[in-house]
Amino acid sequence: MAKLESLSDVGIYVRDQKKAKEFYVRKLGLTVRRRMPEFGYLALGATQGGEDASLNLWQPNPATWGEDYDAAVSSIGTVTGIGFRTTNLEKTLETLKRRKVPVEGPGEEGEGRIVRITDPDGNVVFAFEPPKPKVRRVGLSALDFITVVSRDAARAGEFFTKGLGMRGRATMGEEFKDYRLGPRGTALAPFTPTRDMYEDPSDYDRDMAHVGEDTAVMFRTRDIYTLQEQLMNRGVRFKQKAEKRASGRIEAKFFDADDNVYAVYQPEAPTRR
Repeated sequence: MAKLESLSDVGIYVRDQKKAKEFYVRKLGLTVRRRMPEFGYLALGATQGGEDASLNLWQPNPATWGEDYDAAVSSIGTVTGIGFRTTNLEKTLETLKRRKVPVEGPGEEGEGRIVRITDPDGNVVFAFEPPKPKVRRVGLSALDFITVVSRDAARAGEFFTKGLGMRGRATMGEEFKDYRLGPRGTALAPFTPTRDMYEDPSDYDRDMAHVGEDTAVMFRTRDIYTLQEQLMNRGVRFKQKAEKRASGRIEAKFFDADDNVYAVYQPEAPTRR
């Protein structure tokens, strides 16, 4: 039986990949995990290995991106929901400020604490410290969560569990849940905005505009054709069926309950039955 092995990647769009890499590596302390310059692929992580997702920096190229180019350019600076874990927020914040990283906070996030970090393109990522960490280490230790905007977070959670086989976990008491494939993997955290959460009404509209977007979230599997059949039997709708890409891997795209789009890939193309 095929399955989603991991939530392997999440992408953000940048104007200049080289400058963005300098910010995320030299300022935030991430490391290069993988790169394929011929495809513009650059994957960063809090550690060299790990079971958490890589952060991919994409610089849209009009020569190779085709019909996806305009949408990618319009997405530069709009990311607001990627969160990294740290076990020593105070010292990490001191380091970020010393490196002149634009930060806001800390603020309370359930029983933990969180700071908001803005990259040179206006994309926002977070550094989150869970309550009562057993060991305190300075720096970002893992890409912990990705927020997905949903009209109905409970319905989104049902899709993640019944459709994709993820496991839910309560966060911030029982108010919110996130969903993971494994205990050390990156979580998807569905979030339903309400107008009373915002001082500026335009912020509500801006967040709701993310419903139905391409999330740039990628899952990995070992048998994409069998998995595709299984997901379709569970009612999962596909935007693009599995096909081989120029990179050699096979990739498909599917919708969640809010029409947000995710990708799933198999690294190497097998001989199709």
